[in-house]
Amino acid sequence: MTSHLNFFVPFQSAPAWHENQLTRALLVVLRYSPMAHQAWLERVAPGRRLHALPPAEFATQRQRVLSSGETLRDGDAIPGISVWLAPDAKQVNATLEASDRQQVLDAIITYGGELVVVVENKISWCDPTEQPHRINLHGAPVQFEEHPRSVPWQDVLAMFSDLVERDLVAGAERLVIGDFLDLVEAHFPTIGPYSTIGRCGTNAFRLERRLDAVQGFAVATDEGKAQGWRNIDGTQKILMAWLGYPSDVSAVSLRMYPADTLGQARHFYADPESVQAVLALRSQDWRVDPNFHWGFMAPGYAWATSPCAVEDYCAYWVEHIGGSRELARSEWDSYLATLQANRILDASGRDAFEQEFAGSQRQKASPRPGLFCEVTWPLAEAARLDARGAFVDAVKHRINQMLAALRAPLLA
Repeated sequence: MTSHLNFFVPFQSAPAWHENQLTRALLVVLRYSPMAHQAWLERVAPGRRLHALPPAEFATQRQRVLSSGETLRDGDAIPGISVWLAPDAKQVNATLEASDRQQVLDAIITYGGELVVVVENKISWCDPTEQPHRINLHGAPVQFEEHPRSVPWQDVLAMFSDLVERDLVAGAERLVIGDFLDLVEAHFPTIGPYSTIGRCGTNAFRLERRLDAVQGFAVATDEGKAQGWRNIDGTQKILMAWLGYPSDVSAVSLRMYPADTLGQARHFYADPESVQAVLALRSQDWRVDPNFHWGFMAPGYAWATSPCAVEDYCAYWVEHIGGSRELARSEWDSYLATLQANRILDASGRDAFEQEFAGSQRQKASPRPGLFCEVTWPLAEAARLDARGAFVDAVKHRINQMLAALRAPLLA
């Protein structure tokens, strides 16, 4: 063991937020907590048992896989495992190969002549580097597994949190793990676990990633335009749903946008029963508001406030959607006047249109008479549901309410 793994010995002069400090802290936890060490070992070397292995030796920031002082069994190669440890660690597909590169291994854990684990640690979101699959053995008789093992930091932190939360550790062991989790929260907050909303605390970054994962589980796809957004298949009346929090972390919001393009609007308002069913969702705690804006090519522009009630807004478009189409520049003034006269948009909406279109080189514009539909959960309620594994189903239920109103196929 290097002296840097003594709990009381400072580690160089690196600041607390440096990834080398995190590596050292992890090894300290593994050294002082057998429960944490076994949980880690089960993750990186399934089937291995700490009590059945020789005592572990720990090292950090070393060039050689094996130190010169380690004794080996004659003629036997030591099994080795290379670990890629990173936030949301991607699978390393490269085959492990011997190399003559200059290297500094982040962590080495040696279990006598029976097992060696080397760790390449990163605290940023990135593709795997060459370090975990190109290792300079310096002649050491170590036979590594064909592919490195990818281990997400979130999984490691969730495992350690479970040990504390389930009272599986006590005394000094519990304090060491608790101090490690406090270190991560203070200096590496973005890599913290987000396996549940409760574990995210009030960290906006982790909450966004958790809600994105929940949305993916609910809709059963990763297809979407950005974090939190997921595509909705099976209907031409709506395209996407968003799960996140609008401006702070006090509530979770599910937002859906029927009739968000002219094409979707034609299908939606041509089905008055669907329109009435969406409006009826207000009795089930949905907010439903006009969401009129304009389109050119794919993007949307110039969102406008509609001064009329949402029932009147929908009634207008049920009557007029059949004649709605892309408008040439020469038609804009008269069309805007008609929309203002029917209270579909107000003066500020016209001003927004003129800023986006009149002063531009665009020659065409399409009305997009959409709806903004939202249902929310207080963050504490969402956390309670998520803690018992019920929040994904709650989100799916709400999405299905909208899909049923649209007379579209429900999520499985």
